[in-house]
Amino acid sequence: MANNKTRINFIKAASETFDRYGFKKTTMDDIAFAAGKGKSSLYYYFKNKEEVFEAVVEHEASLLKEEIYQVIAQYESARDKLRQYILHRMKRFAAKGNLYQALNDDLLLTFSFIEKIRNKYRYWELNEIGQILQTGIEKKEFKVVNIEFLSNALLTAMIGFEMPLLQTPETDIEFEKKINDVINMIFFGICT
Repeated sequence: MANNKTRINFIKAASETFDRYGFKKTTMDDIAFAAGKGKSSLYYYFKNKEEVFEAVVEHEASLLKEEIYQVIAQYESARDKLRQYILHRMKRFAAKGNLYQALNDDLLLTFSFIEKIRNKYRYWELNEIGQILQTGIEKKEFKVVNIEFLSNALLTAMIGFEMPLLQTPETDIEFEKKINDVINMIFFGICT
């Protein structure tokens, strides 16, 4: 138990350190210092900085997944679940944490574990979106569609909107309005 607690403390300290300095500039010394431990203790749990970053990103992904599960569980309709999924996901990505960096920083692609993380997270998102769509079709809230295609299209749209929506600092209300406008466009189109 103490070993797991120490490992989690390293992951939390590393998360903050990577957020502050970025992956490239962060050193194992920085992480150990932030955790209040010696570097040898850090090496007991992780072989290198890449392994630490992978653990950080996996941890952030699991936290985001849990948050999304909790948010969408509060809603009955598939339409509301999908809206809240998109809204919550985009809000979290606006924070630009390490998960966001791993999924979007092409400079990190030189590390094979990044592609593995991207694929794993993308698969999870496609599956979650697909389940919401399937439920909506069964409840007659959504038209019968090709779920795999539409899941990919929705995820691609969310990824495409990340940069333009996340670059301009604004209030939470303005940000949420922009996201809701995008969601309404997806749900209802732009035709009158």
